[in-house]
Amino acid sequence: MKAGIASDLHCHAWTMFSRTNADGVNSRLRYTLNELSRAANTVLAAGGDCLVISGDIFHTRGVLDPEVLNPTRATIREILESGVSIYAIPGNHDLKSKDTDELSSAIQNLTQETIEGATFRIFNRVGAIRHGPFTFGFVPWRWTTEALLEDLVELFKRPDASKMDVFIHAGIDGVLSGMPAHGLTDAQLAAFGFRHVFAGHYHNHHDFKNGVISVGASTHQTWGDVGTRAGFLLLDADGTVTFNDTKAPKFIDLTGKDELEMELECQGNFVRFRGPAMTQDQIKDLREQFYAWGALGVSIEVPKAVVTARTTAPAKGLTLEQSVEKFIAESDPHPTLTADQITKRALETLAASRIVYEEA
Repeated sequence: MKAGIASDLHCHAWTMFSRTNADGVNSRLRYTLNELSRAANTVLAAGGDCLVISGDIFHTRGVLDPEVLNPTRATIREILESGVSIYAIPGNHDLKSKDTDELSSAIQNLTQETIEGATFRIFNRVGAIRHGPFTFGFVPWRWTTEALLEDLVELFKRPDASKMDVFIHAGIDGVLSGMPAHGLTDAQLAAFGFRHVFAGHYHNHHDFKNGVISVGASTHQTWGDVGTRAGFLLLDADGTVTFNDTKAPKFIDLTGKDELEMELECQGNFVRFRGPAMTQDQIKDLREQFYAWGALGVSIEVPKAVVTARTTAPAKGLTLEQSVEKFIAESDPHPTLTADQITKRALETLAASRIVYEEA
């Protein structure tokens, strides 16, 4: 028997690279909900009947758009009707308050979706349950690391704590490259002695190999997710954890990649390219090429090349030699050479090029 684990869905009516589908649902929200359904279906196929969400079901704090809530509730209902129960803790994005409070939690709206034989249950306080062969512990979002650790101390007082798979919503140092340390380490969490600690909040799947695992976001959501592992997990009764990569479009940075890599990465993804100055025509051509390779959205971030316009128009009735001489005289092109010296060299070059042309 297996259980599914997902986190950081961030259900939202995204504007970048999105459209409104025929059913009225934001296209990128639909990607997210499809991934949640895929996780539940994978659990069912493996003989399981529960899915745990480790925080941040919704994206916008303190605001719940009905065009986000209603499709999300419909998907939750379909999952429950399939026989899969859902257990969830609030993440910081699910709350209007700093700390977890049922009154300020947006995901309380989802508790109305309960089907006979399956339930959607939210843990707004430290708690634990038995589900089949699993013992699950829950610590909802805490504003400070100190409060989180205090809750974990209380949870570990339970007699079955060493067999418990615990779910928190907190960033762990070392999960995201370039992110400064905030004081919560995998060693601290492993030292409690739980079977596993699964953490939401940071959008990258990372297994510390000591029982502490960052779940990772369900899908890529912004350019900040470039290079991260998104998807969901399967937890076996024996404690084995399997990562399942997302099938939703990813945010990909093409900068520095060769042409073949770019072509492969474009297919079905949102792509970004950063480089040196390019003309508007070059930018247009590159954008069209990325779309031809299957990109679903394109961002090209380069300085626009400045095209220098002619300062002197050719005079009517002048020969080419006279036009060259006039241009040099009026443009003062060199700080040390005189206009006469430059004109002499230019006319010699022009004459030589004509000889070559005529000989050819």
